[in-house]
Amino acid sequence: MKTLGLIAATLLFLALSVLVVAWPDLETLRQNRNWNVTQSDQPKGELRGVRVFVDQARAMIMPVAPDRAIVYLRLGLQSDGPPLRDWLSCDIGLIDGAGRRWLPLANMAGTQIVKVLGDAGASGRNCDQSLSLAPEDGGPSFSELAFLIPSDLLDQLRLEISAMKTRPEALSLPFRPALTLPPA
Repeated sequence: MKTLGLIAATLLFLALSVLVVAWPDLETLRQNRNWNVTQSDQPKGELRGVRVFVDQARAMIMPVAPDRAIVYLRLGLQSDGPPLRDWLSCDIGLIDGAGRRWLPLANMAGTQIVKVLGDAGASGRNCDQSLSLAPEDGGPSFSELAFLIPSDLLDQLRLEISAMKTRPEALSLPFRPALTLPPA
């Protein structure tokens, strides 16, 4: 009986030790993931006092790769209260019905997609750049992002966004890009 008590005490102390050692990692995981996602039926919504809206969304299927679509997103963020600079470290992704996630392209290909599908004079700023240079007059801050996704998913995507100070909360908006034709 004494041996059984020692084994139980050992297992209890082992479990407590693992919990104490793992607690900082569990807290980091909790803060870096979108666990509480608010779904909106409109291409706009609000998260922690910041209005988020899809200003423009375009997609193009290239003839050389009909299974892929390049996607352009112009995202607006606006706040009447806390400055947008406090909302840095944006986490933006396009999510399909199966929960798969596509992140914005952060390379030269992404810059080229913004130039091709964006309006003339597009800034090409990502979310963090646009927020750190937010308009002083309280107007919206615009980010321009590019994605490469499977073309058969264009009609079932949602935009999911969060920031360092909002996580684990996130906002999910419907995302339906307008299909444009490739240049001749």
